[in-house]
Formats: sequence, structure tokens, C-alpha cells
Amino acid sequence: MAGKKAAGENTKKAAGNAKAREEAEAKKADLARKKAEKDALLAAEEASAPSGPKNKKTAAKKTSAAPSRALNLDQLDERPPEDTKPLNALNATGIDNALDALSLTAGASSNEKVEKHPERRFKAAYAAYEARRMPELEEEMKGLRRQQRIEVVRKEFEKSPENPFNQVRVDFDATKEEVREAREKERVKVEARLGK
Repeated sequence: MAGKKAAGENTKKAAGNAKAREEAEAKKADLARKKAEKDALLAAEEASAPSGPKNKKTAAKKTSAAPSRALNLDQLDERPPEDTKPLNALNATGIDNALDALSLTAGASSNEKVEKHPERRFKAAYAAYEARRMPELEEEMKGLRRQQRIEVVRKEFEKSPENPFNQVRVDFDATKEEVREAREKERVKVEARLGK
């Protein structure tokens, strides 16, 4: 009797397995149908859209390779051989560099402020920087204590262009000639940074 019972259970089990297989096959067929519809829609969309990268991976590769294949516009600036004066071209990437380049070309560097007393402005500049930066640091570094955040802000301020000691400066008793020289040195430094 035990054999018949086992045989009966096996037939039920076999029927259940067959039903599960049928359901799995139905799901696979449904997924295949959906995939075919999706591919057809994608093909129709690609045919109607202008040509471009088909997936993000190739798009990322192309954008990373773009700087190495940059356009060379030097040919456009060539002068005839009789004119021996060299051309100066500025290459600026980023907002700060672009503003520096504009200040060089516009002649605004002569009006540029040269700091004679950075120690007078240091305390106010640091207070403004700290007031602006502390809430940002509270969000960025939640685990730090207040004093640790103040130390981080202080180290950042020492390197910041907002620090009066990091700006163009001369001695408080500098002559007009020394101020002019300081401006000229700064202009040359910016040209060297942005030039070819």
C-alpha cells in the first residue's frame, strides 16, 4: 500500500510540476512579447529621432574622449608672414578664468584694487566667510563638533581667494610705481596661466 500511496503522490507532484512549467513558459512568452513590443517602439523612436549615441556607456566614452580631440582654431588666427608680431590667445575654462581673461582684454587690470592693509580687512572677511560656510559644513559634516568645524573653516579660509592676504598686495607705504609693478606682475601671472 505504501507503494500505491507514493505513486499517487508522485502523480500529483508531477501534475503540479507540469502546471508550474506551463505557468513559467507562459511568463517567458509574455516577457518575450513585451520585449519585442519595447524593441519595436525603441526602433521606431530611433528612426524618428536624429542620430546620436544609442546608450549611455558610449555617450560617456565619447564625452571623456572629447577633450583629446578638441578643435584647433589656431589656423584661423594666422597672419601673413610680413607681419611678425605674434598673436596672444587666452584659453580660459571655468568662470573664474574667463573673468580673469576678460579683465586682461578689457584693460580693467589698471583699475584693479591693490591691497595695502590686508590685516585691517582680515577679521571682517573671515567673519563673513565663517558665517556663510558654517551652515554648509553643518550639513556636510554632521559628526563634527563646533570647534572642529571652525578649524576646518579656518583652514579653508587660509587658501581662499576671499582672504585679503591671498590677494594682490603691497606695503602700506608703497609708491605709485611699486603699485603699478604689483599690478603688472599679477597681469603677467594671469597671462601665463591663461596663455598658450
